[in-house]
Amino acid sequence: MGRYQAKSEILKALAHPARLEIMMRLKEDGCNVKEIQNNLNLPQSTISQHLKILKNAGLIKNKRDKNTVCYNIVHSESRQIINLLDKLLKTPTF
Repeated sequence: MGRYQAKSEILKALAHPARLEIMMRLKEDGCNVKEIQNNLNLPQSTISQHLKILKNAGLIKNKRDKNTVCYNIVHSESRQIINLLDKLLKTPTF
């Protein structure tokens, strides 16, 4: 069961529509909170909470560049999940 515990923690961190969208945006290029906020139309505090959950789960990391904090996906399995979801979203449904 230990093997599944780690996988379920990844899925729990991703199991929110806003966090999925954040990860979709981060998969191409890392971006900062302001860019994410402009695209998601959520308050900065809400986005920061979601980023904290993703960071605490080890899925993303941040890097400071002067006054800007940029986030990137660092967890390869979560990147694979996001890429799969992106493909599914682009596949026409019948």
